[in-house]
Amino acid sequence: MTGERAEFGLFFQLPQADGQDVPQRYRDTLAQIAHADRIGWDAAWLAEMHFVREFSVLPSPLVTMAAAAAQTEQIRLGTGVALLALTDPIRAAEDAATVDIISGGRLEYGVGRGSIAEHFAGFNVSMGDRAGRFNEALAVIQQAWGDGPVNFEGDHFSYRNVQVVPKPIQRPGPPLRMAANSDESFVRACNEQWRVFASPITAFEDDLDRRFAMYQQARPDAPASDAGLLLPVHVHESSETAKDELRTSLMSYMRVVSDTGFRGWTKRGGDPNDLPPLLARNRNASYEEVIDTLCAVGNPDEVTAKLSELGARYGVGHFLTWCNAGGMVPNDQVTRSMSLFMKECAPNITV
Repeated sequence: MTGERAEFGLFFQLPQADGQDVPQRYRDTLAQIAHADRIGWDAAWLAEMHFVREFSVLPSPLVTMAAAAAQTEQIRLGTGVALLALTDPIRAAEDAATVDIISGGRLEYGVGRGSIAEHFAGFNVSMGDRAGRFNEALAVIQQAWGDGPVNFEGDHFSYRNVQVVPKPIQRPGPPLRMAANSDESFVRACNEQWRVFASPITAFEDDLDRRFAMYQQARPDAPASDAGLLLPVHVHESSETAKDELRTSLMSYMRVVSDTGFRGWTKRGGDPNDLPPLLARNRNASYEEVIDTLCAVGNPDEVTAKLSELGARYGVGHFLTWCNAGGMVPNDQVTRSMSLFMKECAPNITV
């Protein structure tokens, strides 16, 4: 423990509920990032999602980040995550380098393999190939950010003497952070010395205990901010008001999560009456259970205590706070919560 303030990033996924206007969702998102920049947030993380509007209408986070870069000065801009298995890695390297240049070297490159069946079906990519495509794509991107040409021969991608320009400002490239939702992903992050983030939404507490302990043991000298935790956060002076404001939006999101997972499970031949434990938990949890196990919601003292507890438990120093989990909280309530968080909570959460 250093006693330094933890880092805080905003997380954006952009679910679209019935009746919501997509252009307004984007205007609110950009306004919230600009507000975060003014009041001292460390990062804004934008998730790449495809084809399921109830889950997200944000397929191109780098395009959105370029717009955000023009409206901000200090906040770092991160993909949370880029789904490398679904893209041409040369183009991905070019786009990321361009955003790094536009932002003045503020890009954080979060990466993941992806797990949602609709994403892979829409791009006509087999989910069985996702690990191989991810590994090859990441190798190509890192090579593309280097000084020489790309020469690569793999099972999924092949390039011969490709001169990729421009190069990112940050050398040897924007910092990598891996979304780790399995033991295998944490082992990879440890072996590669990568930053990492995980979430209680996609893992049980016991799994996070084991995985973060492994990470801390493998990287004892790494900054605490290399380990990140993603979770919904909402603050109000009144604990009950905070919970009431988030209820409809958060439970809408939990239904979307469970429905999306259920579709994927049954399409893969899974028994609808015998669900995997995590899917069953997300499908059946009450609002009170969701608040208790997956979120930091309440008054400033409660939210400070919850994040401090999680930081100490897992050894994490970067919190990806989803300040509009579910996407249905009005913009004025989101920005008010953000301001109260930075004033009353953030200064008291240390690592």
